[in-house]
Amino acid sequence: MLNVVPLSKYCEISGEKLRTVQSRIEKGIWVEGKQVCKVSKVKERWIDLVEVEKWIRNGGGCQAA
Repeated sequence: MLNVVPLSKYCEISGEKLRTVQSRIEKGIWVEGKQVCKVSKVKERWIDLVEVEKWIRNGGGCQAA
């Protein structure tokens, strides 16, 4: 099983809207290098499912877990 998936795939499997995730990233709730990965020469961001699960289990909220 993959632990990191493209943002589009994350939205597909989670049911969350792209705009919701982008807003979370813009507000600093999800942090690049933790929940979000930017791959060199790849336009789409990737989402770390392990870190997202930690964030969820810690209650989500406004601060990155």
